[in-house]
Amino acid sequence: MKVVNKNHGFTLIEMIIVIVIIGLLSGVLFMILQGPMRAFADVERRSRLVDIGDTALQRMTREIRLALPNSIRISGGTAVEFLRTLDGGRYRAQGANRLKFNKSSDTFEFLGPLNNFAAINTGTTRNDCLTDTANSNCLVVYNTQQPGADAYAGDNIAVITAKNGGASTLGFDISPEAGFPFPSPRQRFFVVDTPVSYICSGNRIVRYSNYAITAGQAVPPAGGSSSLLIDQLAGCSMDYDPGTATRAGLVTIRITIQDTQLGESITLLQQAHVDNQP
Repeated sequence: MKVVNKNHGFTLIEMIIVIVIIGLLSGVLFMILQGPMRAFADVERRSRLVDIGDTALQRMTREIRLALPNSIRISGGTAVEFLRTLDGGRYRAQGANRLKFNKSSDTFEFLGPLNNFAAINTGTTRNDCLTDTANSNCLVVYNTQQPGADAYAGDNIAVITAKNGGASTLGFDISPEAGFPFPSPRQRFFVVDTPVSYICSGNRIVRYSNYAITAGQAVPPAGGSSSLLIDQLAGCSMDYDPGTATRAGLVTIRITIQDTQLGESITLLQQAHVDNQP
């Protein structure tokens, strides 16, 4: 009688064949998954760069939309400057409490409430708001950025000397000017709190604020405060279309963000409509 031993294992050849088959399957599986895995990593890197660039552009355009009408100015296609409005409204054009254009200092009544009335800072002389923008706010009427109506040149800009919310009045001093040169066709006035600049330099975009208001655009401006907005910049261009009497102005910003270690880059474009009706 023949006895059969059922407790035998794999032979060496069988084990080698299994190892070879597993290796082939692993190689095929790796080749199949390599493309999606690489694509996922690429998308993740690009998404991070897009997020960095989009955050910077949203911050810039959100603030640019607060620009005083006709105060946008561009230098070299890499720097934008504007006077930021804190508030604005309509002044009374008739009656005893009207805004008088032959007065270098006076008090006038504004129509309707101001959204940021409590945040308005007062000063004593016009120089307070021109040079100390962090602590004194300016009043601007009919800014066209033309000779005689240019806030940067000091033509139509005064310091706010007093405010009375209960009586809806503001006091101003535009000395040494004899008064505001031109009335606004829409009886509009604006309260300016600070000039702001965004400047592309090297691989960075830097924001500047709270510096003196000057006739010429300085790049970078002197004094004030600055903060880094982005530091992975590979390209930058800025443009401003002032628009027309029936069309708002348009600021266009294009930036390229780069991951220098991996050589990955993306280009983003953002546009912001700005009020050009003083």
